[in-house]
Amino acid sequence: MSFDTDSPAHRRGRAESAQWAPVALIVGLGMLVAAFDTLDRIPGWGEDYGAVLVYLAFFLWMSIAGRLTWWALDALADHVRKRR
Repeated sequence: MSFDTDSPAHRRGRAESAQWAPVALIVGLGMLVAAFDTLDRIPGWGEDYGAVLVYLAFFLWMSIAGRLTWWALDALADHVRKRR
């Protein structure tokens, strides 16, 4: 099975979703800043609400923030590359 990732429909979908890249970058970086700002509170939350729940939620938050930031940077870099 092969996937044609350079088909016209796929390129159109990338172009349409790339318009959200600046917003995604701001949101992703904001999420990362918020996570790093609350790092000192996480042990307390772990004691109050349970360590497993807090650390899993933190892992999920960082995963979403990192993936959102990475996607936005990749989309913006692709846009700059295509412009040349």
